Amino acid sequence: MKKTDRLSKIKRMRSWGNWSMGLGILSMYTGYAFFAGYLDFIPFLGTLLKGSYVFMTLLLIIGFLLTMGATVMFMISGMVSTSAPQVECPSCKKVTKMLGKEDACMFCGQPLKLDDEQPQQNHT
Repeated sequence: MKKTDRLSKIKRMRSWGNWSMGLGILSMYTGYAFFAGYLDFIPFLGTLLKGSYVFMTLLLIIGFLLTMGATVMFMISGMVSTSAPQVECPSCKKVTKMLGKEDACMFCGQPLKLDDEQPQQNHT
């Protein structure tokens, strides 16, 4: 199993985007399920929140904001990824992108440092 204690910055941004997207969609479905009465079997909340426009609207707005935030995160990570310098990882010998002076390999998680005197490789 791959070690996840050191993820690259681009992978970290994409992971936050994925989790935000999933939670946003889940909250929207939950709001509608409570409103429509699909969750009546829950002892107290099912009957209390059945047909509640306020609760459904609240969860739909929260889910929409989370989904739009995830979209913005993916857009930013894509724009940053196109201008990031590419270097070869010394451990796995694969070409990876670096954000900033210190980052980790996208494939193996090896910590990398970008020196000023080290030439940057652009493999396009």
